[in-house]
Amino acid sequence: MLFPVLHLLLTVPSVATPDPLPGERIIRAAYAMYRGKCSRTATLVQRTVLPLERRVETWYVTIKQPGLVRVDVAPGVTGRALIYRSDSTYDFGRGRLRGQTAGVLPLYTLLRDLRCQAPAKTIATLTRYGFDLSRVHETTWEHQSIVVVGARDGDSTSNQFWLQKSHYLLMRLIENNASDPGRPLDARVGAYQRAGGDWIEQSVRLYLGGTLTTAEDYTDIKIDPGLDTDVFEPVPYALPKWVGAAPDRFGGVPNSIPRPPQ
Repeated sequence: MLFPVLHLLLTVPSVATPDPLPGERIIRAAYAMYRGKCSRTATLVQRTVLPLERRVETWYVTIKQPGLVRVDVAPGVTGRALIYRSDSTYDFGRGRLRGQTAGVLPLYTLLRDLRCQAPAKTIATLTRYGFDLSRVHETTWEHQSIVVVGARDGDSTSNQFWLQKSHYLLMRLIENNASDPGRPLDARVGAYQRAGGDWIEQSVRLYLGGTLTTAEDYTDIKIDPGLDTDVFEPVPYALPKWVGAAPDRFGGVPNSIPRPPQ
């Protein structure tokens, strides 16, 4: 009775597993380099300059890798916050949930999750957002050796990310802007700081259509601090304890703490 089964197994043609794309190999290599070394949580205070609006804001940023980021905009009186939670974004104003949108930010995926989450998830996310992982080339930029994933040499318009070759750190992201195709995103990371066995960015510049729209510089970076267990829960709204009185260090609005929504 075993012979027919054995014969069937021997005669069924084998299905070859396709070789990983060049960009997939880079994503896997980045994860392998930092496996077990990633800092799981971090907090920082961000000086955010919005040149077109002539405004400077203080942002309190709470991070948990992979996939969780919370931004509280000082002063606390605004009750403004954004929670990026895996595949959704929650928007708060005056302490109330104003809206929820589906989707992730490839910028956050590449800044942190690239090195710290399962490669299959990173590959699926980047493929979903239009990064062609079959296209890879090398270049130099800002005096550093760079590997570019998502574009061939000379292509400056396709969705692509630039990694420092030696440490797989994101240096630049070019991404088409679905809401305004004439103003593609060009994000540039200026510096990194050691975070245990990993790294955390210290400055980021965001350009839309070649115009600088946001300049971010990070201070008071703390790695693996104790965090409130519910800091990334969408409701109820509450400032993280580490934020304290949410002083508007870089802006100009008086400090205050919002009353909890009734």
